[in-house]
Amino acid sequence: MKHRDTIEYILKELFTDPKTTAISDVFSSDYIAHTSKKNFTGLKVVSKWIKNLNQFLSDLRITKLEFIFEDQNTVVWKRTIKGKLKPSQNKKLPKGKSIQWEEMIVSKFKGNLIVEEWISSEFLGALLPLGNSKNLK
Repeated sequence: MKHRDTIEYILKELFTDPKTTAISDVFSSDYIAHTSKKNFTGLKVVSKWIKNLNQFLSDLRITKLEFIFEDQNTVVWKRTIKGKLKPSQNKKLPKGKSIQWEEMIVSKFKGNLIVEEWISSEFLGALLPLGNSKNLK
């Protein structure tokens, strides 16, 4: 299986069934996710990420998936995610409002498992304007 096929497979699993047991089939037990704020380790970060998205958003889906580069151990790719805000304690965020954002990911593989990723997300950039009523449409 090509690395891009592995990525497509786990995304389908996570977005179809956030409680999927396939995470350990795709990610190394010592998986590391690097973000702009912090580094996360272990398989639980993957399940926690999709769980958090599903608690905050409904109708969650990937609208675009683009593979930019792939070699024997590395895949550079971009995903566009869309969802609708669920009711929250933050009254400034309008329930039912759709948001869409892009994430750029560099996935490093060892064999068939993802061992490390560098993730850059525009999620907060898509969300922050919603908190300002002047920007709501």
